[in-house]
Amino acid sequence: MDKKNALKYPRNKHDRWTIRIWGTALFAALMTLSVPIDTARAPLMEQKQAVSMPTKTPKQYAFETAVSKFGWHKKQQKCLAVLWGKEAAWNFEAKSPTHDYGIPQRHMKHNTQQEIDEFLKSPIKQIDWGLNYIKVRYGSPCQAWLFWQENRWY
Repeated sequence: MDKKNALKYPRNKHDRWTIRIWGTALFAALMTLSVPIDTARAPLMEQKQAVSMPTKTPKQYAFETAVSKFGWHKKQQKCLAVLWGKEAAWNFEAKSPTHDYGIPQRHMKHNTQQEIDEFLKSPIKQIDWGLNYIKVRYGSPCQAWLFWQENRWY
């Protein structure tokens, strides 16, 4: 290779971009490896995640509870799935501007913030409350869903 060609390396735009990409990747890898790992906290984080991970989804728990406590089988479960899907998308942390909270969108305008926070922490409490509410007020999830379709609330 002569001096004239040596000064032109990298020869084209593609070669320059290739060098830049590889250089950036190498820099990122070195930066990642240089960050110290806090090994003292790592086991605690793993334990905390293992403890807080539910064995069932809220929907699975709701369906099993609907059958065991109220005898509501597949048809009623479908109505419940759609109803709570529309209300909160099965999000146990759901909040609305009208002071409705959790999966069943329980109206809590007159509750304290501590009561609301406590309710939002537990999908199981929300589901138990919501199923009881549906039973007492409407009789079944399909009746609650019919009411919701007419009024856009239940």
